[in-house]
Amino acid sequence: MSPGMRLGAAVLGVTVAAALVVVAAQLLRPPIAADRTSAAPSPTATADPAAGALQWQLPEQEWPALPAADPQSPLYEAQATALDAVEPAALVGCPEPGVVADEAAWRSAVTAQWECLHLAWTPHLVSLGWSTEPPELHFFDGLGTASECGYLEAPAFYCSTGGGSAHFGSRHLRMAGEWDLSINEMVNHEYGHHLQKLAGITDVKMGLKSSDEVERRVELQATCWSGAMTYRNESVGFDAADFASWTARLETMLVDGVHGSRDSLRYWGMRGLYAETMGDCNTWVVAAQAVA
Repeated sequence: MSPGMRLGAAVLGVTVAAALVVVAAQLLRPPIAADRTSAAPSPTATADPAAGALQWQLPEQEWPALPAADPQSPLYEAQATALDAVEPAALVGCPEPGVVADEAAWRSAVTAQWECLHLAWTPHLVSLGWSTEPPELHFFDGLGTASECGYLEAPAFYCSTGGGSAHFGSRHLRMAGEWDLSINEMVNHEYGHHLQKLAGITDVKMGLKSSDEVERRVELQATCWSGAMTYRNESVGFDAADFASWTARLETMLVDGVHGSRDSLRYWGMRGLYAETMGDCNTWVVAAQAVA
């Protein structure tokens, strides 16, 4: 990671049956969907090397460099992973963002986004020597469902047992009918938990004494990664309207002991948009107050 980035999903973790389960936070107030038929303000456009296309430029902002990994820290194996130096995958050919009209459209869009993510990440997984087996994807009606990690109630969650699996429920369907980036944001977030599993971060988490602080490090990292992947999604064509919509989303994410404070959600959710590497979202190296 550079000395500093110079720049232009939320979930709840619970341990069940010795597996990490990450549960998506419910959207409290849906942001206003961006109008993709009108031209958003675009003072400048910049070529994104990862996406290979012209993009609206993010507002210029300085982000401080994160601390170095500490070999003496019990968090060290999560602080220093092979994923840190990897650029967020550029997403090409993913579904066009938009609100969904019904359950069939929602299932189709979630599935397409999940498969698109895995396809984009597969070359990186190969180069890292990690499993390229796609995680299972499941849908359920109602508040919750049974999984290999036990019964969970949530709009969506990821279970790390076996090869990993993601579960999306009818509460997320309602969200996806209100916000055009909901599928992109939530699916990216849950896939981020799969990357944590592959990187060994989940194993570190499981070996630590359970605490809200550890859960927040897990969740805020996935929130940050979701932002990084959203910005690099060619189908989104991220612009000023999306920036405003994303900012509004950060104001509606659930705030509690495991999701993070409003300030933490704003910081990590916005930092992800500007991330140049996955390590720019390293919540494991910062002091506890930075993930409050």
